[in-house]
Amino acid sequence: DTATNDTATNDTADDGDKDSATETDAEADTKTGTKTGTDATAATDSGTTTGQAAATDIAGSTLELEIDLAQVKPDGAAVFAGKSAAGAKITVFEGDVVLGETMADENGEWVVVLDKNLGPGDHLVSIGSSSEDGKTALADVALGIQVSEGKDERPLVALLPETENALPELLQSPDDNVVEVAGDAASSSAEAPVRPAIAPRSLAWKEGGQLVISGVSRGGTAVEAMADGRPFGRDSTGPDGSWQLAGKVNLDLRSRMMTFVLRDADGTVVASYKLPVATRDLSRGLDGSQMVVVQRGDALWRIAFSSYGEGIRFVDIVRRNAGAIGDPDLIFPNQIFAIPD
Repeated sequence: DTATNDTATNDTADDGDKDSATETDAEADTKTGTKTGTDATAATDSGTTTGQAAATDIAGSTLELEIDLAQVKPDGAAVFAGKSAAGAKITVFEGDVVLGETMADENGEWVVVLDKNLGPGDHLVSIGSSSEDGKTALADVALGIQVSEGKDERPLVALLPETENALPELLQSPDDNVVEVAGDAASSSAEAPVRPAIAPRSLAWKEGGQLVISGVSRGGTAVEAMADGRPFGRDSTGPDGSWQLAGKVNLDLRSRMMTFVLRDADGTVVASYKLPVATRDLSRGLDGSQMVVVQRGDALWRIAFSSYGEGIRFVDIVRRNAGAIGDPDLIFPNQIFAIPD
């Protein structure tokens, strides 16, 4: 099991072609699965690190306690998930303060969503379990968490092993969400060049049959979209890089290729994103449900936590999108899921 970064990857910079968008690796990404559920991966420059930790009791024998997911939002809201002995009591604590508790289900799976957000600053969080027979276990790693004073910077989360011969593992970094905080990233550094990027994030139907597509961007001033080469909509990017387009699509077609291009102030195309959209996916949102576009690094836990504030509600997303999610532990970039109310 691994822990994943939430990063949009279909961003490419054009070297100056004003008439055509550069190709992206979106289509290649759709062939690469992303682990979800209680699994996640943290991509680093040197490879992929795992977010799994075992536990030991006082006698030193290995007990079943794993940390599969540790996610902290910029405002300090946090969710942790993993596996343990069935029916075990799971406790998340910092020093002598209990941050949250839960009971593992019959499969040993557990999820803890903190009742209170973590405040700005550094935190050292531990997770322990106690079974019905009185055995207790403490995960052999602690979670080092650093929450910024600002509300738009992704907190740092790392696994800190208790043993000296093991290396820390970075699960989440402020650098992961460069697209989501595009506006601040563009203004925070006058020297470092900003790599333009664009990514659609959600879709929704409005009255009159209009399809509204929202997304994020970085390094541009205007967004245009086309459906199978025909104009769909245009919008200026907001200070934070957000944008929203509205247009109509022909539902008589089985599918269409949506192309999004980002232009700078001179009108030059600096980034693009291709999104294949099937009519069967769009039809799931005709009841008014919002639809989300899966990005590389997304997990159902993350999508559910972002939508509901509860990662465990990923099961609602699976039920709502029956047929589109064959394996809850495997989703793909550019899939489109309806989010039930």
